[in-house]
Amino acid sequence: MDDLRLVGLRGQQGEGPVTGQIERKSHGHSRVPALAAALAAVLSLASPAVSRADTDPAVQRIQTLDDGLFAAARAHDLRSAKVRLLLDQAFNLPIMAQFAVGPSWATLSATDRAGVLEALSRYTEARYAYEFRDFDTQTVVIDPVVQVRGLDRLVRAEIRATGEAPVKIGYRLREYGGAWRIIDVIYNGVSQLATQRADFAASLQKGGAAALIRSLDQSTAKLK
Repeated sequence: MDDLRLVGLRGQQGEGPVTGQIERKSHGHSRVPALAAALAAVLSLASPAVSRADTDPAVQRIQTLDDGLFAAARAHDLRSAKVRLLLDQAFNLPIMAQFAVGPSWATLSATDRAGVLEALSRYTEARYAYEFRDFDTQTVVIDPVVQVRGLDRLVRAEIRATGEAPVKIGYRLREYGGAWRIIDVIYNGVSQLATQRADFAASLQKGGAAALIRSLDQSTAKLK
């Protein structure tokens, strides 16, 4: 089982402007999302190593996700097979599902695991489509200075919109099969996976995998 412990992870507070940025501007309307989020806060680790290459594959992964989502939003095509593929390539959803479920994952049947993963995939797709559904002039800045600790890389970004405070995001990536993929998003110092783990545990306790799948599908329906 993949080790995704969050020990040592914390959100930085009061950090200055991101430097050495790679900028991408979008033209449309934004609510600067909660998950766009899956766009989320600055993440720091104790005494990390640092990668400074603009061509860092972890940075490229986030840039590809960012560009693809804004292109789909401009084309009003966020709920599509193309976006589903983009998200599947960017996120390692099987690993995220495993961590969010926690120790109970080992006790689930193959059918239940597949059902949870499919429900999480539907929710992730709906959440991004909802968060990017309309947007105004907006700039996304990705910091090419990547923090490295052990197997993981931390990529920082900001969503900037006129008249609004920047939204700070932290992406935690790990390499799988030669490709860097997102395994957590940190928003305002809070780990998406840590939050989901608490929510998933409550559903599993109430009614096992069926209750968790039902809860995820209910959340997905609210994002239509």
